[in-house]
Amino acid sequence: MTIKSIEEFAEKYVGRKKDKRFDWNVMKFQEEVDPKYRRAQMRYIGRGATANNAKDVIEAENFTLSTMILPAGSVGPLHLHSDVEEVFFVIKGELTAMVDLDGETHDVVLNERDCVSVPPGYYRGIRNETDEDALMLVMLGNPKPQLPTYPENSELEKVRLERQAEREKLIKEADEKK
Repeated sequence: MTIKSIEEFAEKYVGRKKDKRFDWNVMKFQEEVDPKYRRAQMRYIGRGATANNAKDVIEAENFTLSTMILPAGSVGPLHLHSDVEEVFFVIKGELTAMVDLDGETHDVVLNERDCVSVPPGYYRGIRNETDEDALMLVMLGNPKPQLPTYPENSELEKVRLERQAEREKLIKEADEKK
């Protein structure tokens, strides 16, 4: 497809904050397991590791990009992406990144404009241990990453297995509409 005007280009490739809302439901399944997992995501490029593909999200060609609010005291639980690198970039506030190396979880404190890039195959997570909400950018190095896994026998891993079939169905339906 050849783009013939700046308006057509903007329609396809420009994401504006004014057109978006934070989605507090995209990871609701985690919050239902434990309220400390409550956080919201605003997707800009790609559907991320969810099957939700809103019309105001730029279609991903090589990676996904979203912003996320982590309320004070919230946790993005340890999870593993076997197929993709993940970047956490702190826009506002302070976060603690968690990275599991050989069965031992290590903390890395991140301040504003700090980032961590976690290669595929490592458990990673984030915590907001402060009294203020934090805002971060999340980037996944794949346009349609697989759902992450959680530590074996954890409640989140049980929920993930239940949701996997649902996600695959939604992606198939979205792709068939194109």
